[in-house]
Amino acid sequence: MTSNTRLDTLRHVVPADVERSPSGFGIDTVEPALAFSPDDRLEVAALLRAADEAGVVVVPQGGRTALSLGRPLQRYDVALETRGLQQIVEYVPDDLTLTVEAGIHLEALQQTLGEHGQYLPIDPPPDDHVSIGGLLATARSGAWRGHLPAARDLLLGAVVAMPSGELAKSGGRVVKNVTGYDMHRLHTGALGAFGVIVEASFKVAPLPAATRTLAVRVDTLIEAGALALRLWNAGLAMRALSVLAPEAAERVGMEPSPTVLIELAGLEVSVDRSTQIIREASPGAEEPAGAPWERLRRLHGDRVAAVVRLGVPSSLVTETVEAVRAAGCVAWGHVASGAVLGHATDLDATAVTRLRAFASERGGFLQLEAGSKALRSVVDPFGPGEVDLVRSLKARFDARGTLNRGRWMEGV
Repeated sequence: MTSNTRLDTLRHVVPADVERSPSGFGIDTVEPALAFSPDDRLEVAALLRAADEAGVVVVPQGGRTALSLGRPLQRYDVALETRGLQQIVEYVPDDLTLTVEAGIHLEALQQTLGEHGQYLPIDPPPDDHVSIGGLLATARSGAWRGHLPAARDLLLGAVVAMPSGELAKSGGRVVKNVTGYDMHRLHTGALGAFGVIVEASFKVAPLPAATRTLAVRVDTLIEAGALALRLWNAGLAMRALSVLAPEAAERVGMEPSPTVLIELAGLEVSVDRSTQIIREASPGAEEPAGAPWERLRRLHGDRVAAVVRLGVPSSLVTETVEAVRAAGCVAWGHVASGAVLGHATDLDATAVTRLRAFASERGGFLQLEAGSKALRSVVDPFGPGEVDLVRSLKARFDARGTLNRGRWMEGV
């Protein structure tokens, strides 16, 4: 069977109107031979089964906001867009539970939840245009992480289309799951290496009655770090607490000074009381103009830049921000999660390797969240990990390498 014949078999398993022009689906300047945007989970499953049987490599994608996360693809035959999976399957506001298809964007989901005074408490980069499937597959978090649960902890269950064509269901619309290992968690952060998430159920939360952002400018990053740690231990109604190097503060519309950026959220009385405590400790605290948190998230969306994420203990966030800044990055860190981010247009492999060693020496890690194809070809985006375990899972669920071949690690 020729390559063209193998690809043509995919056209026969779904309606003709779900095929798209491949020209809009390039990744790293490589375009697929075919592109599909299925309308339902059965079409996704049928395409995967046909691709698996034909030896065709499929790359699933939703909002296309994390295309430079991971290693360069080893092959890219077919783009599988999930945009057609837009349904809110079930929403029970009284139970704070929600089931949606994976192609819906977080922005649309938050609008629906907001009508009932609720939200999904997740702030992934680069913005709310991420798809739900992509949000789970990449597991990238923002400033709320550590103050609020991670995506995998809010996920109650999922339906996943497997390369075999099977629709595998794990968990469900229940808050307590005692049936055994939560297989849906396996697919969270797996970059679509084992299956394509087509539906997800979440625990949602009430919207906070009040929110407020405060910024405190100081003279040095050491001062910023000390203040941030004091505030973190003060029992305030915080949803985010970050230390920004001067360049990061400037990029989000503030003065180029070391800055502690705080988001308060909760009952109005709690937010007011927390504001009072912060202003007593730092009389210069002010409410910044614009939308600094959104602008900080959007730095991930700069496709000409490299973005590194280092994970360290919270007490080392400021030291790590200084190191990332010294490497030539716009740098900032989130205290609660210990995540430190760096954004640069000309970061090279040597700098990434040195920062990875810096993090490792402190019991942490470095992940290259975005970067050029050349950089991702010479630097492992994820670093050392459970290679044998991941490869055994790949062999179990996608033995032929049908999905996202090579994106997570060599051969996976």
